Amino acid sequence: MENKEFYVAKTFSGLEPLLKSELESLGAENCQAMSRAVSFEGPMDLMYKANYFCRTALRVLWRQKTFTFNSNRQFYEQLFDYPAEEHLRQDGTMAVHATIAESIFKTPLFASVLAKDAICDRFRDLYGERPSVDRDAPDVQFHLHIFRDEAQLFLDSSGESLHKRGYKVRNHPAPINEVVAAAMLMLAGYDGTCDFIDPMCGGATLPIEATMIALHIPAGFYRRDYGFMHWKRHDPQRWRNIRNQARILDDVPVEFYGSDINPKFVEMARDNVDRARLGDFIHVERKDMRQSKPSRTPALVMMNPPYGERLEVNDISDFYAEIGDTLKHNYAGCRAFMISSDLQALKHVGLKPNFKSTLYNGPLECRFLGYDLFSGDHKSYMTGKNIKRGLEAKQ
Repeated sequence: MENKEFYVAKTFSGLEPLLKSELESLGAENCQAMSRAVSFEGPMDLMYKANYFCRTALRVLWRQKTFTFNSNRQFYEQLFDYPAEEHLRQDGTMAVHATIAESIFKTPLFASVLAKDAICDRFRDLYGERPSVDRDAPDVQFHLHIFRDEAQLFLDSSGESLHKRGYKVRNHPAPINEVVAAAMLMLAGYDGTCDFIDPMCGGATLPIEATMIALHIPAGFYRRDYGFMHWKRHDPQRWRNIRNQARILDDVPVEFYGSDINPKFVEMARDNVDRARLGDFIHVERKDMRQSKPSRTPALVMMNPPYGERLEVNDISDFYAEIGDTLKHNYAGCRAFMISSDLQALKHVGLKPNFKSTLYNGPLECRFLGYDLFSGDHKSYMTGKNIKRGLEAKQ
């Protein structure tokens, strides 16, 4: 029976419950939500699965060693004793990233340099040569988490952040992070059973992520490089077996729509959709948000409007009021969700949200709000909704 290993999957603040649920669905054991991370246990296959299937993970770390120390010398010796040659070739490249809290080390840089020296000195003793340092694209990336006198050494199995799915040709100047986009859809309960519309689609991140969910396309389907691929003991056949477990659908009876008023963004969206090979599913066109409407209802409407941070809007309060008017008059019978860091502008939407959450799009703290859209006034809508529930309960 294969050994049970200990892993930590990183994510954004607030997404820990979503990531925990994803990992548990893959068979992870002893899942524990942490700050911007979830720890879990399982065999090596689980590490590959987490990288390939988890939509809300940023990177997956595999713990190699836990030790205590009370001096620089002890710290060095513990890392010198670690058999890094099992994963790293002597002519390979490496990097060490360290985080510290209440430690004897004054800076993370000093801890990472000392760790790098210990690993390289071991290679020099064993082989007469040592790996070189490559901070940008190392064959093996080590992570050290140091709290007081305890250190944990991890291997970074992901390499580049997992939000880099591999379907982007070009990036919008104010993009929504792919992991955040997937989380928005998951929080909205989107399962691919109704049409999806993004009337301010920018680079089409939300329509692409929605289509991937509906077609059961894994988060890592388009990605061609992971950190573990450069490890000395990487098992390509195991990796192929994991990828073959995906059950991607050929078609779904719903449509996906993305539009934008800016022709440059429309072209960018089409390029990204083509790179993802989803042109048969996602309809991209140039259109003013105020002229958008669903082809059929119900549909899920989701948008990442300008926050006034990286894209300027002449009067952002009036613009958000127009968003609210468009949703109310054009999208009755649908559900709508939007994300923004401009809390004052959100108040001008003029609709009563029935869902609220705090999400981070990069460094920006945002509110993610959901609305039930209906004809008439809110009181009449709620009265009708309560009557319907009462009738259903009696049946």
